[in-house]
Amino acid sequence: MLGRFKCCMESMRIKLPQRFLLSTLTGVACSSSPAIALAQTGWMACPVPTADAAHEIQRPSHLPPQAVYIEADSALFRSQGISTMSGNVHISQANKTLQADQASYEQPAGIITGSGEVSFSSDNMQVRSRELHYNLPQNTGEMLAAEYYLPQANGQGVSKRVVQESPNLTRLDDSTYTTCPVNQADWSLNASTIKLDHTQERGTARNATLKIRGLPILYLPYFSFPLTDARKSGFLWPTISTNERSGLQLSAPYYWNFAPNYDLTLTPTLLGRRGLQLGTEVRYLTEKHHGEVNYVLLPNDNASDKNNRYYFNVHNDTRLGATSSLQLKAEGVSDDQYFVDLGNSLEATSVVNLERRLEYRTASDNWSFSSLLQDYQVLDGGIAPHAKLPQLLLRYHPPRKGNGLNLDAETEYTQFSGSTTETNGTRWDFVTRASKPFVTESAYIKPSLTLRHTEYHLDDTDNTHISRSLPSASLDTGLFFERNIKQGRYIQTLEPRLFYTYTPYRDQSNIPVFDSSARSLSYNQLFAENRFTGKDRIGDANRLTASVSTRIQSPEDGRELFRASIGQMYHFDERKVTLPDEAPLQGNRSELILEAAGEINPRTRLSTTAYWDSKENTVNAGEVRINYKDDKKRLLNVGYAQRKDNFESVNLSFAVPVNQNWKAVGAWEHDLQNDRDLETVIGAEYESCCWKTRVASRNYLLPDNTTRDNAVFVEFELKGLGNFGSGTRDLLQNRVHGYE
Repeated sequence: MLGRFKCCMESMRIKLPQRFLLSTLTGVACSSSPAIALAQTGWMACPVPTADAAHEIQRPSHLPPQAVYIEADSALFRSQGISTMSGNVHISQANKTLQADQASYEQPAGIITGSGEVSFSSDNMQVRSRELHYNLPQNTGEMLAAEYYLPQANGQGVSKRVVQESPNLTRLDDSTYTTCPVNQADWSLNASTIKLDHTQERGTARNATLKIRGLPILYLPYFSFPLTDARKSGFLWPTISTNERSGLQLSAPYYWNFAPNYDLTLTPTLLGRRGLQLGTEVRYLTEKHHGEVNYVLLPNDNASDKNNRYYFNVHNDTRLGATSSLQLKAEGVSDDQYFVDLGNSLEATSVVNLERRLEYRTASDNWSFSSLLQDYQVLDGGIAPHAKLPQLLLRYHPPRKGNGLNLDAETEYTQFSGSTTETNGTRWDFVTRASKPFVTESAYIKPSLTLRHTEYHLDDTDNTHISRSLPSASLDTGLFFERNIKQGRYIQTLEPRLFYTYTPYRDQSNIPVFDSSARSLSYNQLFAENRFTGKDRIGDANRLTASVSTRIQSPEDGRELFRASIGQMYHFDERKVTLPDEAPLQGNRSELILEAAGEINPRTRLSTTAYWDSKENTVNAGEVRINYKDDKKRLLNVGYAQRKDNFESVNLSFAVPVNQNWKAVGAWEHDLQNDRDLETVIGAEYESCCWKTRVASRNYLLPDNTTRDNAVFVEFELKGLGNFGSGTRDLLQNRVHGYE
């Protein structure tokens, strides 16, 4: 025995007897890794069979990448003609490797054959077969009776013949494809031909059958699937769902990837009770623009007397310079009942108006300017908000000076129009503010003075010109204390705060209401100067807010473990300013507002808000939420909310793994006041290493408060092929806080 033979084709030199050096720069490139190995794909993948290498290739580091390096137990090398090798044959060139029981190499044609147990690997593919023929100069060849693995897609299968048509194009004849283990293929794509285009990162199958657990469920004359996570043009998996309003809904989306920054999705949908609907989505991203356009059209609605029913949504952001931008948002539907009939969520069916707006913004160090055009489409016969055509806003806001005097000013011009039942006209609003904070590490005092003047020029009224001037003053002051607790493991703070504001009364009953409304009372509202939104009502005020907050934090990372605040407003004068047809507010103090949130333990968080009426000794409104999530991916959310004489409800949602593969999911909201369910969602999820399915049933109350709708959602995710089903995941994420 001469020992193990090693040979490298380089410069036609021959050394005997232990090592053989031949020369060529043609060849097949294979890595020295095992023939079938698990690649890193970025998501949890199924285990892949690994071939044991009897001998690791120790390719000399000085060899050029294109040099062919050969090792074998025995070999007969010829400089011209056919060289033969047997016993643990290893051939490598650059990033390619061939392992075989027997092999031959033909010079100068550069043709390699392998037989016995043959393994071949490259960057694109790893194959194990019984026979191989490969043309090194052309990078073409074929392998018979093969098992293959695609590292990029974590896909694998078996094929009667694997044909390398070019370095980046592979054809599989009479083959299967799956991302499951070959010996446990829960799903597979069986096709007469599969072509793998590694340049385009896409596979195409012809005469294909999708099998689940060996049972054929779908025939596909042509099917395209991705080899990576990159966006590629082609049909997406169909989606399916059902509800009582539209019946069975089946969609077949087509995705067109124009360019890395442009794409289009066309979604024809068959609505069982209504007809054929077409959805279009365009997305784009450029250096200065980004946005999307959605348009859905139902030409003929078989379930109603309405035709050409549509929905559109446009959103565009344009950067006009370093500090300037233009934003467009527009949404609309063909008729008032569109969302009731065709909406797919409880929120959509509750929409009462749709906004259209175009806004320009620019800013400098001290100034900012914006221009707004805003209008609404009102649904279900509601009263249209006034259109702002236009609204111009100029602000002066120089940098803050710490404890120095700070000055701010703004002026706003708005043309209100569009209402057929309310007054239209223009409004000029001028505001100046001055403040001078005094701040130390443990205390602060922030006095502030605001002067506001507003001019109205109204249409079609007896009093066409109205003006109003009002000053407002406020004083915000607070202290800050802290101490170490639990032997210094935590820091607790104590933060008392007093806020006083004064605004004199002005009769504003002759001023129309364009965009003002009463603010809902909240903890933050305790420290606001005006109890109304907008500019049309400036509430008279002579009140003091007293509050105290405490926090517990970790000194190591600043993480807040607990926070609680309590506060109340005290009124020294009656409040006279009101909105039309509303009575003045009564009482010399507000409800006592309590907010608290914190970690009960590392897995459980509790948050609560309560509005306590100290006169009646009752809670007028309150909300409690408990959120639980542990490292076993179990989560539970429980909530309770009530407002005296208005509503009372309880809600619950959960996601609980039953075992390694199964998860139960659900959500429930119940109206305690009327003893009725508002919404019930029950679902289940199964996940293996190569596929996932979700199913959910949903029953919910429509906005008319009498009609209920039932819907069923089913979704399959075949890892490596895509999703088949409806938006079940989106539904569960919206209904179950923390669901992933």
